[in-house]
Amino acid sequence: MESSTHPQNPNTMASMYSSSLEALQLPFENLHLSDNSSLSLNASSTGVFPDPQRNHGLGFSRVGSFRSCLDYFTGESMNLGSSRFDNVNWFNSFSNVSPGFQPIFSLDSEYSYGYSNWVIDMAKTEEGSKDLQKLLSNSTKNNMIFSWVFDFIVELVIDQSGRYLFQKLIESADETQLQMILEKLLVPHNYIYHASLLKYGSCSIKKLITVLEKSPLITCVIKALSDKFEKLMMDPIGHYVIFECLDVLDSQTNDPLNIQAMKHCLELVRHEQGSVSMSGFVTRIKGPRRDQLLKLISRNSAFLAQDPTGNYVVQCVIRLQNPAMNDQIFRNLEGYYVKLSTTKTGSYVVEHCLLSSGLDRVINELLRSDRLVSVAKDRYGNYVVQTALKESKKREISLHGSLVVKLEQHLKCLQHGYGRNVVSVLRSLQ
Repeated sequence: MESSTHPQNPNTMASMYSSSLEALQLPFENLHLSDNSSLSLNASSTGVFPDPQRNHGLGFSRVGSFRSCLDYFTGESMNLGSSRFDNVNWFNSFSNVSPGFQPIFSLDSEYSYGYSNWVIDMAKTEEGSKDLQKLLSNSTKNNMIFSWVFDFIVELVIDQSGRYLFQKLIESADETQLQMILEKLLVPHNYIYHASLLKYGSCSIKKLITVLEKSPLITCVIKALSDKFEKLMMDPIGHYVIFECLDVLDSQTNDPLNIQAMKHCLELVRHEQGSVSMSGFVTRIKGPRRDQLLKLISRNSAFLAQDPTGNYVVQCVIRLQNPAMNDQIFRNLEGYYVKLSTTKTGSYVVEHCLLSSGLDRVINELLRSDRLVSVAKDRYGNYVVQTALKESKKREISLHGSLVVKLEQHLKCLQHGYGRNVVSVLRSLQ
């Protein structure tokens, strides 16, 4: 649960922590004693961490105090290239206030965690995120940053600027810290799934997959994604996280995803986004499950070819030029080529057949049909006939002459409507 000092409004946060470097590098004149101070300067007897929301004697500028404490905790200047900032020694600033002043907090103190809310807010700004990433480049500071942001890790994952700190954090984290992060993202809610649906969250999860590629922990991520496989594949953002797994991980690790793909294949290909996602999945899948998935699609090709979205996956499989799969598709479509040629979705599938090893099958069926002229005059069918003429001529097969002869017998009928496109091709091929 976030404290009352944690700003919820981005505009409020922006006003508190300006994302510009100039605003972050305020001079330390902001550190001063307030007039109504009731806290002794040594402050050690109270054990109270100075809260910028309350006046405990030290009146901090919120930006100035965060950066000052950050320098004190790390034991070094952030060195961001500003003489106004780099030439000031934070400890000396305290000493100048009072010779007897001693800071009451340290890295080993529970009070250092009082700045977690401030750190997370800084991480959500462009400049603050960059500053914290610089600290992570120093291995001695990793544990400190980790302890500050751990409770707010989900916020970092989905934030535009915070995601960069998260990505840097998991790169430098050890196995124990990575396990803690995973537990945070999975218990009690599957935040890996929810983050995968968001623009910036999906980038964070994809980075997590890359970092965990060789770690046994990756199985936890795969399990979380496979549990929500169908929803992710139907989402315009979420499916890219699945693709990242296929691109980065081996087939054995991805096996739970491959099993889900086979389970939900026929439902997904009939969904607008799901069909696009499954087409991408088919081109990426590796291992023994690949042929199983292709066979599933091939066996149902006659049904899918007539579906407004399912036809895209059939086209995708044909383009893979797998002889066994294509042969099964062409055999399943026999008897349907003429009918498919006169539908918007089906005509695309038939054209793909013509452009591959299914050319002979399609032309033979067109020649045997008494509907060849009707197909040639159809708004979609004329494209099929044009492709048949061009491809058969290009490959110099005997069926080309048979097709030309049959069409020329009906030139007069083809002079009108969409048939004129076919006549133009006939003349260009002479």
